[in-house]
Amino acid sequence: MVSTEYIIHAVDKLVHKYGTRDPYELCDRLGIRIRKKDLKKKLKGFFFYQSRIPNIVIDTNLNEVLERILLAHELGHAILHKETAMMVGFQEMEVFDSTATTENEANMFSAELLLDDDEVLEQLAERSFFQAAQALYVPAALLDYKFRTMCEKGLLSQTMDYRHSKYLKEDLGAYKEIDRTFD
Repeated sequence: MVSTEYIIHAVDKLVHKYGTRDPYELCDRLGIRIRKKDLKKKLKGFFFYQSRIPNIVIDTNLNEVLERILLAHELGHAILHKETAMMVGFQEMEVFDSTATTENEANMFSAELLLDDDEVLEQLAERSFFQAAQALYVPAALLDYKFRTMCEKGLLSQTMDYRHSKYLKEDLGAYKEIDRTFD
């Protein structure tokens, strides 16, 4: 089990070393191969090693927003759960499945990576929780994971506990029409 503090430190170290929060660029710099394959909506993606080379496979049926979140999630497995992945790999049936400890940790990693503290605080100063999630182009559950890391840092005093809902078991169709360039 990995602590929230460890996840925060791991993300900070990556962002500082490579100067980016972009999961595509980080995978490239870390030598992680990204492959896209039609997984027939049976899986959203998975992380595995092949001949000691880390690989992430992403379903081609995902929209741009979910693909980026899933890539960050799988990168979390690569960073936090390397030993387990070398033995068995990870496959995602449902993103944000909070029942498995490793999935919870990878979700928290992706929230910490994709959402900058200052940007989240700025949105929350002007918007409600759900409006802030929409303005940040993330599902509410991902923002709730970010709340947990911000509480650990002393930036917020409570989480929404929304990440335990079944919200993300549905398709994220609301994000299909988003035209956003990610920095």
